Amino acid sequence: MIVVAGGSSARFGDDKMMAMIAGKPLVVHTLEAVASVVDRCVLVCRSDQIEALGRLALDADLVPGGSTRTTSEMAGLAALGGRADLIGIHDGARPLVPVRLIETLFEVAARTGGAVPVLDPDAPVISRKTLRLVDGVGVVQTPQVFAGGALTAAYVQAAQADYEGQDTADVVMSFSDIEIAAVAGDPGNVKVTYPGDVEAVRSRIEARSHIGPA
Repeated sequence: MIVVAGGSSARFGDDKMMAMIAGKPLVVHTLEAVASVVDRCVLVCRSDQIEALGRLALDADLVPGGSTRTTSEMAGLAALGGRADLIGIHDGARPLVPVRLIETLFEVAARTGGAVPVLDPDAPVISRKTLRLVDGVGVVQTPQVFAGGALTAAYVQAAQADYEGQDTADVVMSFSDIEIAAVAGDPGNVKVTYPGDVEAVRSRIEARSHIGPA
């Protein structure tokens, strides 16, 4: 699993990945949520985070990311070296991802070549171009899991085309013929984007861990 945590946290206003929750940085909770399910973890983070994260003896290889989401994902794939049959890419800001969802995604991707978790949108979606309601639209979460060889090949082509994808599935759909299956997402698999999101995540992690605020 590649955990991507190298963003600027611009909408958060501070380094959300290092926000302390139950005595640990947020991104450590994310790593712990996935590490027990997969054979190997690669954490793609900012260069200025590596020293602090390195002192935590994490069960992950630390890799400096790029200036964009896609280049950071490429850095994670390079660290894996193309030796994995299945590779998942997960957002470091989703620390509540359920183990069962991860397992299901890997099981489905093993059969189809790719699997992404999808939820129904909370509100109607309107096209910017036509200003009309769009039917059949889903909200995509992470992790997103794909056949390792095809995923790596797609990112090589994306790099050659200087293509910046919206997410992993976007790159895969643009540069491969992998069949991607939609798996039912989990409403609890929330992404921390704004400061208020941390408090929502904090309450659930502390309740689960029976740990009071640090």
